[in-house]
Amino acid sequence: MLHELPLFAGCSESEVSEWLSNVPHRREHFEKDARIVRQGDACRSVYILARGTTRTEMEQEYKDLTIDLLEAPVVLASAFLFASESRFPVSVFAVTDCEVWIINKDSFFAFLLQHPAAMQGFVQDISDRCAFLSRKLRSFALKSLRTRVLDLIRERGVMASVQFAAQALGVQRPSLSRVLADLQAEGLVLKTDEGFVLAR
Repeated sequence: MLHELPLFAGCSESEVSEWLSNVPHRREHFEKDARIVRQGDACRSVYILARGTTRTEMEQEYKDLTIDLLEAPVVLASAFLFASESRFPVSVFAVTDCEVWIINKDSFFAFLLQHPAAMQGFVQDISDRCAFLSRKLRSFALKSLRTRVLDLIRERGVMASVQFAAQALGVQRPSLSRVLADLQAEGLVLKTDEGFVLAR
């Protein structure tokens, strides 16, 4: 499964398997809704989501902000793994049953040094995550809630859960409900059995 990760694209399945057999690692299973890591935990190991979907949340007093949904296969918190203060910036929760490989960080780095294609894949993954976080920050800093709601529905096709959307947008549910009511009144958004969608 791990060889399916983009960063292992230049490596054969046997190379990845042989490497794993010689480095400290473990494979853990997490049931739906379980917390995989807690915000602020030290990044002492590489966490690779091999199966399932996770939700990343930034937790603050009285409010949780959903940052992203991540589907396997993906490295969790790749952009922070080798930071000078290497800690998870978010909590990670299992949206479905998940399988996570936890691998020694130094062994992972040694593997990258020995496989330039994998190193390039890892650097690209970090760059993609930073670009995503930049877009997320720009959205919060510069866009109105109304625009962010429309963008969210346009991106996902449907807003099935107002509570989840409120977390994703970093707002209280009543504030989101008021904006949705206004958008419905203006004919821009429709409420269906599946949830809120853009009017055609």
